[in-house]
Amino acid sequence: MRQPTLPRPPRRRVIALALVAALAGGAVLAESGTVLKDTPLRSEPMNSASQVAQLKAKQTVEITARQGAWASVKTPTGEEGWARILTLRTGSGAAASADASQIASVFRTGSSGASVSTGVKGLSADELMSASANYQDVALLDSYAVSSDAARQFAGQVPLANQQVPYLPEPRAGRRQR
Repeated sequence: MRQPTLPRPPRRRVIALALVAALAGGAVLAESGTVLKDTPLRSEPMNSASQVAQLKAKQTVEITARQGAWASVKTPTGEEGWARILTLRTGSGAAASADASQIASVFRTGSSGASVSTGVKGLSADELMSASANYQDVALLDSYAVSSDAARQFAGQVPLANQQVPYLPEPRAGRRQR
């Protein structure tokens, strides 16, 4: 017995729906921000990248992507590049009704936009509490170890001086660890 097949939607409709979804997705991902202080706009998300423009304090920019401590921004005049997230303030800082962009912002950044905070987001408290050792990576690091003699021989090839570095003092008992 043959399974009944569902009719396929017309190809133009599928393409149109995909295009609308892509455009709507791009609009939701953009976020406005304000430059806190004069800062360079870089060609790549790194300090050593070439400077493509200079952002002025209080200038409004559109944040189009984030990568680590960097934000990809676009200025109203069309200049695009990367700026440090800590030099930007995101959101308006004013409480507003929960529209679609605010709801999308919660999923994207963990913030509803009702309060403004800027920082580098990394691991959550839950992720830190449930962290465990990655023994494969530890073994890989151990494979890079060399003997003291090999290290001295390597250091002798360039003008390095032997230097003793003391261990950090042990924390005193009874003090709270941070």
